[in-house]
Amino acid sequence: MMDVQVRNMRFDAGKPKICVPLIGITFEEIMEQASLAKKYADVIEWRADYYKDLLDDEELLITLLALRDELREIPLIFNLRTKLEGGQVELTLRDYRRINEFAVSSRAIDIADIELSHVDKLGSTFIKWMQALDTKVILSDHNYEGTPENAVLLFRLNMMEHWGADIAKIVVVPENEGDVIRLMEMTMNAQTFVTLPTITVSIGKLGKLSRLAGYLDGSCMTYGCLPGHSSAEGQIEVEKLVAILEELS
Repeated sequence: MMDVQVRNMRFDAGKPKICVPLIGITFEEIMEQASLAKKYADVIEWRADYYKDLLDDEELLITLLALRDELREIPLIFNLRTKLEGGQVELTLRDYRRINEFAVSSRAIDIADIELSHVDKLGSTFIKWMQALDTKVILSDHNYEGTPENAVLLFRLNMMEHWGADIAKIVVVPENEGDVIRLMEMTMNAQTFVTLPTITVSIGKLGKLSRLAGYLDGSCMTYGCLPGHSSAEGQIEVEKLVAILEELS
């Protein structure tokens, strides 16, 4: 597996990096969450689809620059999730592209998280343009109807590599404990099929083990939430997550 360096953080095998999502609706909420999150996080993700002023370029830029100043050298992921992907906003593909390009052009973010299903229409030049501006790209695949067969998941990881992603991410919903174990096994085996650092998450209560399994299966990042601010079902509060991962190290 290739390593990806973002600021002072290396995405590789071993202890998974801890990412804390920010899901504030207002500027004040976002900045308050950022101030708390940076005490624990290796990486911060701004879920911009929660932001009430998302479509106001001036306010969006102010928030991006304020986050960069607040987080200093902590890597910042910009993640804009539409309702079809479990997010909070309805957006046309044109707006989705424009807002992501705006965030990259601000030079405030380090990583853009882009849904794999959009890339067919956006094209590889969209990915390459971001990377030319020193922004790494996570390509994500969200499966809210279950856990696809391993062959399907591996194919999607291969597609992420084909499109030029820096990091690949798979999110699934387990129907039973076997789905969780199977995802972990697939993650470990995927290292012989793709060279990308890989993030895999099985969401919900059943999937909590997958959020701790990076030591074993090679998933390079996990997500921990601030108290009362979970962005996905089954997220562990970040202070607890830090303690558990420290105990496992």
